[in-house]
Amino acid sequence: MISKCYINCEIILDFNSLLFSILKKQNPDLNLSLNDVQENPKKYLETQELLLQNLCILKPQIGAIETLQFLESQHIQPIIYSEFGLQLQQHFPYLNWQEFTDSDQNSIFIDPRIDFCEQLLKKNLNVVLFKNHKLKDKEYWNQLLQNKPILFAESWETFPWQSFKLVTQPIFSADQYKVNECENAATKYWNTFIKLNPIEFTSKIIHGRNRGGTMLGIPTANLQISEEIHQLTKNLLPGVYAGITYLENVQYGGVLSIGYNPYFLDTPQTIEVHLYGEFQEDFYGANLRLIITHFLRPESDFRTFDHLIKAISNDKIIGRKLVC
Repeated sequence: MISKCYINCEIILDFNSLLFSILKKQNPDLNLSLNDVQENPKKYLETQELLLQNLCILKPQIGAIETLQFLESQHIQPIIYSEFGLQLQQHFPYLNWQEFTDSDQNSIFIDPRIDFCEQLLKKNLNVVLFKNHKLKDKEYWNQLLQNKPILFAESWETFPWQSFKLVTQPIFSADQYKVNECENAATKYWNTFIKLNPIEFTSKIIHGRNRGGTMLGIPTANLQISEEIHQLTKNLLPGVYAGITYLENVQYGGVLSIGYNPYFLDTPQTIEVHLYGEFQEDFYGANLRLIITHFLRPESDFRTFDHLIKAISNDKIIGRKLVC
């Protein structure tokens, strides 16, 4: 009878997105897709200062909160562990933070580190490897998993609960991912941000890759990045921000992305702004004045396109509350 579930913090909170955003800021030329970087990113971290300063901005992994609620409904105690547990529990007291123990035979252990999972397996424990989705090389994964009796999951939606004789499964509906306008659990978990000293500049709207409106359902204005703008924004982590914009002397709230769009494997840095307004025409060539006021989250390489869409939906709602 399963009574506890030990879960590595990195697959409950989107810890690695913050870590990789910091690595990208520290060294823009670092290839984050290298297997060595993906397996042990902390060794490339120059200092923990930025990491500790921004822990409060972490968002839950898509599906994680529903999973925790499911475990509690099954009378299974979810226990979260991390080397940064003391710092994280200050910002996320709703999670059950405890020291890790590997002596409980009636528990499930979920971790993204294959070598650690192998150690637990040798003790005949119930282990699930939460695969690092950024290691997309299937041949590499097959080599790692060869002849190893390791259960694994690629997302919370595909977790093998049936292997532990649980007769029910978590329910992942579109509405459960979305932050609703009313105050609810999702709002609580996603409504984290850092208020910034305002950063202001004016830039020309240019043609982008035309993904915002056609693929993502969030039309954006792509901004030309001059050397002056680069200098003003160079200390910002790649991620999602909110702010105030002025277009043709009319004020609009906005939510924006500053970064490298890792899900789409884009390399050049972009600044893309979604304005809270209805527009019937494009404004290519027009000047947009932007005042960045809040940091919402680091950029993330999502497990699925569906996860990306749901996160963007949450970004829009949180941003609107802050700047409209």
